[in-house]
Amino acid sequence: MVPSFRKRSDPPKPKPVKASYLRASALHYLSARSASREMLRQVLERRSKRRLQVKALEPETLALITATLDDLVELGLLDDQRFAEGRRATLERKGFAKRRIELGLKQKGLGPETIRAALGTAFDDAAQARRFAERKRLGPWRMRGSVEEHRDKDLRALLRAGFSFTLAKQALLDPEEA
Repeated sequence: MVPSFRKRSDPPKPKPVKASYLRASALHYLSARSASREMLRQVLERRSKRRLQVKALEPETLALITATLDDLVELGLLDDQRFAEGRRATLERKGFAKRRIELGLKQKGLGPETIRAALGTAFDDAAQARRFAERKRLGPWRMRGSVEEHRDKDLRALLRAGFSFTLAKQALLDPEEA
């Protein structure tokens, strides 16, 4: 029996990127999660490159993306300040330090003014360190093993969360002793 070889078809031609595609793509993304302007820009650029099958976008496509972002901002569907405040609240509930929250907001593409406004002035890193230790069951909240046995591991976890060494040590003290 002779194997039959099928003729390979040509790869599909790239579809054009139009304003309607960008808007639908942005709305679909925003329906699932909140995002900053920069995050959404990156998503739209990545999707446009994949759709056009190119490595770099032309200025016309970039202008369409910018226009789409401007429209979403004008409609109130894309608001960096609202996103920053929501993200800050989420990270604060998790017990992260102010420094770690600033870094997280910066990584999401937010500017320094937006970050400062979202953080505000009242921020208690000592309370946050204790909240983080309690949430992660570090130090006196540890269920198994001795506190001293896991002290270094617990300190490292607090340092990764953005707390200074002094605050990390204080957070690991027994609440009755502190």
